[in-house]
Amino acid sequence: MPPLSTQSSEFLIAYLNERVQHLHQSIRLREGDGTAALASFIKKYIDLVPDLIGAFEDFIAHAGINGEIARQLTTAKEFLDVPMDIMSAEEGLEASMYQAYLAHRLLEELNDTLNAQFNCPVIPINMTRSNLIVHHIIGEPFANQIDSAIQLLNDKLLASLRKNHRLSLKLQDYRSAMGNDPSDRFPCLTESSNIRLLFKSQNSRVRLN
Repeated sequence: MPPLSTQSSEFLIAYLNERVQHLHQSIRLREGDGTAALASFIKKYIDLVPDLIGAFEDFIAHAGINGEIARQLTTAKEFLDVPMDIMSAEEGLEASMYQAYLAHRLLEELNDTLNAQFNCPVIPINMTRSNLIVHHIIGEPFANQIDSAIQLLNDKLLASLRKNHRLSLKLQDYRSAMGNDPSDRFPCLTESSNIRLLFKSQNSRVRLN
């Protein structure tokens, strides 16, 4: 997935100027430059996808994983395979956001499942709040449809894991060899992903450093 072009970035500002009044009330932007901050966040969000996919590819290779986990990573990569060169700048912008959201949500669920089932998270960052921002930017009902599709994939993953009795042993070996803290394996993700949403109930705002 290529980075946003200059023209796409201009459309992004215009798009957000229309959307900013309709964001969920829990999302608070900086006064004076809220739209610019949100645009910067979205660019970082899109750019982070290949790094997350790379982390999962590294995990699958070192752990010797196949089956449904590997298939779900392939699905996340397929979300990015849209020929942008045949799209207008506006269409490309929307496609990039949808692609990034699909991939982020799938990898978030995959990471959460590995953590909950095997105490083996793959990525060192929690993207839940960032995904919530993009959910509200995309808007309903489309974002809800994406979430429903991701839930179906996660249900398929959980059903597969219940049948894979060798996976736990493989992940134990992986943790023994690689350590259990993904921030040790992928410090660049922690450093590059300082995009987080703090909620209104905590007297906070979107913070983009």
